[in-house]
Amino acid sequence: MSKAVRSKNCVSFALLIIMPSEALTHSLIEAVKANDEKALKTLYNNNYSKVQQYVLQNSGTEEQAKDIYQDAFITTWRNIQLGKFKLVENSSLNAYIFQVAKYKWLDHLRSSSVKKTIRFETAHEDMMTFEDLTDIDTERIALIKQNFKKLGDACRDMLTRFYYRRQALKEIAEALRITEETAKNNKYRCMERLRSMINP
Repeated sequence: MSKAVRSKNCVSFALLIIMPSEALTHSLIEAVKANDEKALKTLYNNNYSKVQQYVLQNSGTEEQAKDIYQDAFITTWRNIQLGKFKLVENSSLNAYIFQVAKYKWLDHLRSSSVKKTIRFETAHEDMMTFEDLTDIDTERIALIKQNFKKLGDACRDMLTRFYYRRQALKEIAEALRITEETAKNNKYRCMERLRSMINP
């Protein structure tokens, strides 16, 4: 890149600083589309600390914060390049990057959360396991077992198939001669019923 071009780019980017916020955002987006090195570097550096703070305050490490932020930044860059980026009114590119990073971190927490296995002895099955209940002590396990036995036959059968036998919803639907959507709804309602019995 020639000295004249570099100088022009620096001037162009400097002008972004004194623009109104909306004009600044749109101009910054155009700079990112053009892969303006200075714009990308400044955008990257200006947003990392906020994402890092969020991750650290929500059970994360500095290394995880870096990984999540880089992933979010690349996602934002790719969306802009592909024309998928849509700016919400009264929002900004900085806010967009933070939201992407936030959702990615929350997804990470959901997918990697430490889960315990809870076994339910029933009259019809030796045991069944649930992996979506966490941090449960012995007393609570006993409460869950007790309430599981109070569920109707249909709900016990549905939850046993899905959680213990590891049957897919499609397989359950075929066995019960119902639609897959109905199986999904029934499974959800049965889990909600069990939860409501445990936490009235």
